[in-house]
Amino acid sequence: MIQKAIWKLSLPLFASAGITAAGLILYQRISLHRASRKGDKTPFESYTTPDGVSMAYERFGYGRPVVLLHSLHPGASRREWRPQIEKLAKDFRVYTVDLPGFGQSDKPTKPWTAYQYAKALHSFLSDVIGKPVALAAANGGADIALVLSMLYPEDLKKLVLISPEGIGRGFATPNDTQQLKKLLSPVIGTQAFLDGTSKKALRLLAEELFYQKERMPVDFVKNLKQNARYGKGAQASYADYVTRFAAADTKQAFASLSLPFLLIWGERNVRNSAVYLEEAENLQEKGEFMLFEDTASLPHMENSKAFSQILKDFLSEEDLERKAM
Repeated sequence: MIQKAIWKLSLPLFASAGITAAGLILYQRISLHRASRKGDKTPFESYTTPDGVSMAYERFGYGRPVVLLHSLHPGASRREWRPQIEKLAKDFRVYTVDLPGFGQSDKPTKPWTAYQYAKALHSFLSDVIGKPVALAAANGGADIALVLSMLYPEDLKKLVLISPEGIGRGFATPNDTQQLKKLLSPVIGTQAFLDGTSKKALRLLAEELFYQKERMPVDFVKNLKQNARYGKGAQASYADYVTRFAAADTKQAFASLSLPFLLIWGERNVRNSAVYLEEAENLQEKGEFMLFEDTASLPHMENSKAFSQILKDFLSEEDLERKAM
């Protein structure tokens, strides 16, 4: 039986003609070095994947394991889930993770595919937690969760998915990826990276992520910039985002889900329209579907109180199959 719910809530150049290419590269290297020293200083634990990539994570509370996975936009990190931790940690063992290329984790020097992200996440779950988990993931992170569900179904007990982008947009197109070589170049690519991760650019991104701008944390843009520019592989992470290199068509993975899941969409999501919630409902005969009014891409931040309660209730339920018996 399809279980659907509609949640309705109302929320009261630096360059000039005289600068040489060598001078430009020197300036860029200085800028990147200075940015790398301003990265997030939050204490964390570290896990190294079999491929030698270090992943930052934190854990809170006790009980059944719940893993929270962030979005994949520039500057995204596990900070995204902080509003949910306090309430969840009262009943669950909560893990927040920075995927490679994000937050305080290593930033690979080449863009990664969705398969590589899912493989790294699988290694983390197997080695650090060692048992099936409930996984909540947002936007691009939700697509990584869906790829994981196809490759390593034994890792998961429940899924909470926030507007997975692969249901609507699918794989990257040749038009998307044709810029990759240029974006990885030491001059043009570095300048594009610096422009794309400037405070102004990230402010515009943040304003798309939130519908109610007053709900945006005061340090949100600052943290985006710190994380977007931190680490020597930051430019490759930005190129990954612009070219949608890690994008995956996750419609089949979603249609194949047999475990309990909750799919959530922000009604005002301009980056990944809520019309795809209806498409997702046509793909599945199981699960729960929910629309958050007056939120955009980050309902777990924008209306954290209501989201926390819904998330906790879903994670505390018995498996849907048992309820149906």
